[in-house]
Amino acid sequence: MEIALDELKKLARSLAVCNLLLFAALLLFHRGLLPSLLGMALGNAAAVGNFILTGICAEEAVQLPPDAARRKMASGYFQRLLILAFVLVIGLVASPFDPFGVIFPLFFPKISLTVGYIFFWKGGNRS
Repeated sequence: MEIALDELKKLARSLAVCNLLLFAALLLFHRGLLPSLLGMALGNAAAVGNFILTGICAEEAVQLPPDAARRKMASGYFQRLLILAFVLVIGLVASPFDPFGVIFPLFFPKISLTVGYIFFWKGGNRS
């Protein structure tokens, strides 16, 4: 779990930038302050939880034989997919949440990792 938390700490700055841009865009399009904040809180909680659960699952799978590791990763993927589907249903159906505030933060870890590897961490020299 330490590796997943360390990686999350490295992503914190870029996740904050993504959230500020999303918040500005939601306010620009008059989506409402409270629904935007609640939706972003739900979406970010789901995204960070998904990231940490992925790391935990990978750390556990590394210690298993190849077939068991494949099953572990597949079952972890399915569980995380169900959790994210549940969060999306809540975010889209429940009225206090802005749907855009729930959906977009789910992509922020992937966006942050991709942008970071392209522009900042070339050649494996992460700092």
